[in-house]
Amino acid sequence: MAPRKKRIVTEDPEEKTVKELYDDFQLENKIKNLSEMTIRFYDQNLIHLFRYFKDESIELVKDIDKKVVEHYIIFLGNKELKDNTINTYLRAARSFLYFGMREHYIDKFDIQLIKANKQQKEPYTEEEIKKLIKKPNLRSCGFIEHRSWVMVNYLLETGNRLNTILNLYVRDIDLENGMVILNTTKNRKAQFNPISENLVKILTEYIRMYDLKENEYLFINEYGEQLTRNSVQHAIARYNKKRGVEKTSIHAFRHTFAKHYVTSGGDAFKLQRLLGHSSLDVTLNYVNLYGKDLKEGFDKHSILACFTEKPRKNRGKRNL
Repeated sequence: MAPRKKRIVTEDPEEKTVKELYDDFQLENKIKNLSEMTIRFYDQNLIHLFRYFKDESIELVKDIDKKVVEHYIIFLGNKELKDNTINTYLRAARSFLYFGMREHYIDKFDIQLIKANKQQKEPYTEEEIKKLIKKPNLRSCGFIEHRSWVMVNYLLETGNRLNTILNLYVRDIDLENGMVILNTTKNRKAQFNPISENLVKILTEYIRMYDLKENEYLFINEYGEQLTRNSVQHAIARYNKKRGVEKTSIHAFRHTFAKHYVTSGGDAFKLQRLLGHSSLDVTLNYVNLYGKDLKEGFDKHSILACFTEKPRKNRGKRNL
């Protein structure tokens, strides 16, 4: 008896559902080996798009066009969300819908982000920094406070993202040469960044005091386990407020690092590398934001002021 031929079913693009397209989209993202954070980003930020589709009874991909997306933008705007929040949802929607276009389920059209008002990123003030970096009494403070103090110093000195420091191992810190190896970065490329002598001393003391091994995470909980994003956010919030600092943003440490680097004469290209930005444009935002601070004391660096003859005092009266 001859073997039966396998029946090949060709999927009708006209019947492709939004749910099926989303499953295909996330499958491709996993095949492309995108980070778990990126996968989760789409899970979290496409919920609003799917809720809108449900409200409008849009189940099939073929019913999605430019007008639908434009009405979705209006739908988000009516929720009185911040411009940056709307653009976050639109970035997720754009990636998803562009995938549908590449797969020929959706006719091609451009999806533009809305024009957002750029807000000044608020870094920690000098007074706040002084309060946060004041060393606690290691004889009387507990492990949590000591670890939070070390973490705050690390964040201020490196500008690393939270996800990066959560995945730091002790072996990633080269205390002898003053370097740190960042293996968990947003662009998934390893970075080799310098760390200051002050931070080397702080980390050396911390590692030795708790006898941390090379294969252990650098920042751990009281049970020696890896920290989570929520646990760090809560720990830093408690630490800051205990020090009299109401601001508790972890990302603000990154802005503070960037501001200090720019205003102290740091090079934009080096800052790009230190912050792990894939584009210099993102880094230049910091330069533009803190341009006013750059102006302060700039005259002392002026070439013209250095080489121009200064007027003599008491030259006497001019001949008329």
